[in-house]
Amino acid sequence: MMKKHDVIIIGGGPGGSTLAALLAKQNVNVAVFEREDFPRFHIGESLLPSSMPIFKESGFYETLNSGKYIRKYGARFADCTSHDEVYFGFEDGFNAEIPSAFEVERKEFDKDILDNARKQGATVYQPVRVKDVEFLDTHCVVTTNKGDQYEAKFVIDSTGRDAMLGKNNKVRKIHPDLNNVAVFAHYFGVKRNEGKHEGDILIGMLPEKAWSWVIPFKGDITSVGVVCSTKIFNAGTDLEEYLNTMLAKSPRVKEKMAGAERTTEITVISNYSHVSETYTGKRWMLIGDAAVFLDPMFSSGVHMACTSAKLALPIILQCLKENATFDDSGLGQKYKEDIDRGVNRFHSLINLFYKGDFVKDMKKTLTLDNVRKGFTSAVAGDMWNEDNYILQRKVL
Repeated sequence: MMKKHDVIIIGGGPGGSTLAALLAKQNVNVAVFEREDFPRFHIGESLLPSSMPIFKESGFYETLNSGKYIRKYGARFADCTSHDEVYFGFEDGFNAEIPSAFEVERKEFDKDILDNARKQGATVYQPVRVKDVEFLDTHCVVTTNKGDQYEAKFVIDSTGRDAMLGKNNKVRKIHPDLNNVAVFAHYFGVKRNEGKHEGDILIGMLPEKAWSWVIPFKGDITSVGVVCSTKIFNAGTDLEEYLNTMLAKSPRVKEKMAGAERTTEITVISNYSHVSETYTGKRWMLIGDAAVFLDPMFSSGVHMACTSAKLALPIILQCLKENATFDDSGLGQKYKEDIDRGVNRFHSLINLFYKGDFVKDMKKTLTLDNVRKGFTSAVAGDMWNEDNYILQRKVL
């Protein structure tokens, strides 16, 4: 007998788990199909303050705030040529209610956030791989690798860069002006700030618009990586030598890395920036990285995934209530417009980083109070806040 759910979500990462929890709290019969066992290694380890209200709504913030994860109060950008730097302290933004976020080791974070979806009432099938989705006039049929079939009104693609439905429906394409490579690993013994700012992220600016990140976790492990354009990427076969050489080009990062020991394999990810022509069909929807991913700069990935889940919630609820589809109701187009508003602003901020002298330009800009607060809020992920001074004036 075919099992029935109102909504099936493929993928149990941050976006899928957040949407599942939000739907379950609204008494929607929602199921998540996750193909992997957790814990698992994943990138995207620095959260943004603007995600915190969403996590509070989904019931997950209590776990985040339990002491398991290190708190992040700001982001520091250090120039490699002038030895100058600029700091965005999140408590200085327009929204005083979100003065901090967390740095998270994803193998623990992903397990915790999916467990929260279970706790809120979502059904989780794991590890189960979805092999096929058939879309009919009145419902969808999902077939798994075990040969089981499940029926739902809507299927949500939260499969990340794999973008199962996005690729199947041929709506995904490579982003035209963001084509970078990330090389990263975890290290033991990276030097840290003392006290309150121990968990702050450090971005080390490098020559030719490359950059590095240093993200401390609770305990002694730190995530360290380098991002550069595919046009200048020349790691060859010795990734360790490449990573060490690139990191040493930032005096601030070189100082932090002195004596550190690598604890994981070095990972390389390329061609990860993409967009989608549409985010919905009649009975399918893309959320998170399955819909769009720009660049790891400004740590927007998890935040956009969770924000897309938040924006998807009222649309799914309305379509379920009215027995309507995303396309016929016109709500699919609204969903895309809502997401793209924030995505386009993130893209503008990313362009300021790659196309200008970011530290020098920001130091001048941040002398103006409203502009400083506006950019601090933007770096904190507050891209959907129409009260932000710089968003009102279309600076982003």
